[in-house]
Amino acid sequence: MNLKPKIIGITGGISSGKSTIARMLASLGAETIDADEMCHKLLTKKDIKAKIIERFGNSVLDINGKIDRSRLAEIVFQDKNSLDGLCSILHPIVIEQIRSRIGEIEKRGRRRAIVIDAALLEESDLSLLCDFIIFVNTGRDHRVSRGKISRHWQEGELERRERYQMSLEEKRKKSDYVIDNNFTEENTYRQINEFWQLYLGKN
Repeated sequence: MNLKPKIIGITGGISSGKSTIARMLASLGAETIDADEMCHKLLTKKDIKAKIIERFGNSVLDINGKIDRSRLAEIVFQDKNSLDGLCSILHPIVIEQIRSRIGEIEKRGRRRAIVIDAALLEESDLSLLCDFIIFVNTGRDHRVSRGKISRHWQEGELERRERYQMSLEEKRKKSDYVIDNNFTEENTYRQINEFWQLYLGKN
């Protein structure tokens, strides 16, 4: 008899290392669903592109006529209405796609867990699909320096974006398990392994 895989959601601050945690869980046998990747793919679809241009104008296009993600981010992180506008275009489709992927993985069986890696897990109600929610606890300085290195962000960009998300304290309260990602990767992996043994090792 195939047991239904457990669904794990990952939450935390921007640049806290959520994707690293997802990769670690994948190495233990989970299947990951990357919501950000889904959003990026949606931006290339004709109907979605048309809705975004209608909402934000042609200034979101690059010289090749494609959606310029950094330009779009610049616009939507100026005010909450703009961000809500973008979310109302993308989120219903992404949630539908995630539900569909979960169904496919469950049908195939063989997976102990499914990981949802989504920046706005709580805000988009994706958390309601999860059996467990892991909060990735990473100090502000670590997150700021990661943002500068990996995303080439200027000073203050992280705060500007986080202003529109649920507070970290609130996210932490709503989680079932906290992973401290302030030290080495080995240290983080050991915690992930403990989580796996505790919640999934006995299935």
